[in-house]
Amino acid sequence: MDNPFNLDPDLISLGDSGHGGDVWSAARNLGVPVSEILDLSASLNPLGQPPGLAEVVAQAMDLVCHYPDRNTLELRQALAGALGVTPANILPGNGSTALIRVVARAMDLHSIVVMAPVFGEFARSLAITGRHFSYLILKEKNGFAPTPQDLDRLWDMDPSCVILSNPITPAGGLVAPEVLQALLAQAHRRRVWVVLDEAFIDFAPREAREWSPALLERYPRLLVLRSLTKFYCLAGLRLGFAMGHADTMADLAPLAQAWSVNTLAQKAGVYCLGLDDYARQTRLMVDQWRQQQEAGLKDLGLKVLPSQANYLLCRLPDDGPTADLVAQATAGKGVLVRACGNFVGCSPFHLRTAVCTPQEQQRLLQALKPALGMWLFGGSPK
Repeated sequence: MDNPFNLDPDLISLGDSGHGGDVWSAARNLGVPVSEILDLSASLNPLGQPPGLAEVVAQAMDLVCHYPDRNTLELRQALAGALGVTPANILPGNGSTALIRVVARAMDLHSIVVMAPVFGEFARSLAITGRHFSYLILKEKNGFAPTPQDLDRLWDMDPSCVILSNPITPAGGLVAPEVLQALLAQAHRRRVWVVLDEAFIDFAPREAREWSPALLERYPRLLVLRSLTKFYCLAGLRLGFAMGHADTMADLAPLAQAWSVNTLAQKAGVYCLGLDDYARQTRLMVDQWRQQQEAGLKDLGLKVLPSQANYLLCRLPDDGPTADLVAQATAGKGVLVRACGNFVGCSPFHLRTAVCTPQEQQRLLQALKPALGMWLFGGSPK
């Protein structure tokens, strides 16, 4: 049937948001178990599941005969304790993507500016909810991070809301603290909302992680979105949360889906937030492995943008294969990487890969070499 629900053609043209992590289709296409797929298209913790998590989830199975705690009180208390805020500052959800939809529904604003590139779900959610928005395209030479000059361009657009990410998606660098502070101060004076996507902030240094929670009460129009999915490898459970001024969270809560966080995810989140050793080890190893992986990618002749997250954005040579072709070729080897041409502001030659273990890096590089063959060796990928 041709558009039986009379949907907006612009919305239909968005398709899906191009998420990575589709190991199921990859495994079916190759006729192999999911366990044989190396998924570097979804940027999850390379250490894998925290120790003891499976047992916690198994024990919680006895509770699935009941509806989840719709107030998510235990989880909010655990998050508040970890972040130095109050439970009233926190609204959990079924991953940060679900909370993007909640925020979009709440934004009956005249001019929303999205600093791009950014996670594609923002545009999709704004379109679904009928919100009008425009893009401010950031520059690759700056690692796609906003500069003071970009802020001047932003205020010329007279926004009522600004959306940006930190660490930057899909590049991985951090926005300079002085730029973030200038943005928030000016937004506060202009009574402009700021939505800050910090889905990967847990991989960043301490000062970056602690910056936004300390500002929630000072800036009542600041909304921060975070994810536990990435850092604790909970993609199959889905868990994220929004942070903001207590009054703002109280206004947003009725817009969220009822029972938006299932019992298993709530119990898993509370458990994971107490794993300080796992968190320290993650940051230590991701920093080390990221440097190794960056060197290996550069040895293939790829430009790699600076990152402090658990992923690396590469720029393929303009005279070589596109990122889509490379991603298709590596998928044939059971290695999934993320072509980023559908990120507004990125080119068809931008490719992202999650940081992985040294053993997985060898498999990645071995898959990339023939995929880049038509450029490196004048042939075609085998």
